[in-house]
Amino acid sequence: MKLKALFAFAAICGSLTAAADINLTLPGDCNVKSIAYYYAPIKQYAAAKSRAERGIVADSVAVVNSKAVIAIPTGADGYLYGINLSDNNLDLFVAPGETVNIDVTSCNPFDYSLSGSAIAEGMNELRLLEAPIMKKAQEMNASGNPDPEQMQSLSEQYVNVQKEFITANPESAAVGVALMNLDGEDFITTFESLPASFNSSILYPIAELQYEREKKNLEMEKKQQAMQAGDVDAPGFTLKDLEGKDLSLSDFRGKWVILDFWGSWCPWCIKGFPELKEAYQKYSPELEIIGIDCRESEEEWKAGVEKYQLPWVNVYNPEGTSLLSDYGVQGFPTKAIINPEGKIVNITVGHNPEFFTVLTGLMGK
Repeated sequence: MKLKALFAFAAICGSLTAAADINLTLPGDCNVKSIAYYYAPIKQYAAAKSRAERGIVADSVAVVNSKAVIAIPTGADGYLYGINLSDNNLDLFVAPGETVNIDVTSCNPFDYSLSGSAIAEGMNELRLLEAPIMKKAQEMNASGNPDPEQMQSLSEQYVNVQKEFITANPESAAVGVALMNLDGEDFITTFESLPASFNSSILYPIAELQYEREKKNLEMEKKQQAMQAGDVDAPGFTLKDLEGKDLSLSDFRGKWVILDFWGSWCPWCIKGFPELKEAYQKYSPELEIIGIDCRESEEEWKAGVEKYQLPWVNVYNPEGTSLLSDYGVQGFPTKAIINPEGKIVNITVGHNPEFFTVLTGLMGK
């Protein structure tokens, strides 16, 4: 279920140069002595090609007499802030000259209200609409065994709240908050329908970046769906194995093959290794697994293979290849099943137990 963190958006109607603050007030029983936070210029964050280029500055502020003040810099049009309050993360987007008040009404359970700017007031309005859904989701998660259908229903309700808010309040400063809680076609169609005034908001660079990503992801999803018809040849490749030797997909023609796109930085990739090892032991030698490491250094890859004792074939996919695009990979892990004739018969994104049900059906045992 996707219940994304809240985002904020503020429209700039003129040149703002005066400094202002984020003012926090906490209950006396919170026992919080300092508050950690980070911030970055929005335009720089959105334009960055790597994490190092995002301009993120981490800091903390002391809590004195249950109050804390975070100064807003003046060197950019707008800033994103991530504030940690009682192990809860609050995301804000603010402009120089704005004042935002965060009044924490309870630390356990965590609750707060925002005021001081149009976006803060809008966020509170949206939070009230979301509150029943969020409460129900928390209760279901706390049960330890949430019903998947009910969780899916809550997810759909949450999305509908965002879309209905935008439709009813197209010029609201909080439109950006609701927009950033959407994804896929919902995000794309909503972004395209927003009034021209949104283009001047401080959140627009990040929204535009997400728009391009969502379009690309949608293209990849359609590509993967088309590739799973059972009559599409698996795109070939040649990559280096742990010994630096060339290994090609064609080397395994005549066997069932699982391509496991992973990285040691990906916790969900690692979570699936025990089941993948069981499948490898059960179906070998009819089945071969090729672990394709992505988005990390060769040293990190080799260390990961050693740490997790991966018994199958392992190869390294360097930056700059077209392999991820060839297979429509948009998330990790992604697993592709290829039949002995070299055709793709299944592509599964994420850690999904259904993958192994599909594999059992295909292997016939």
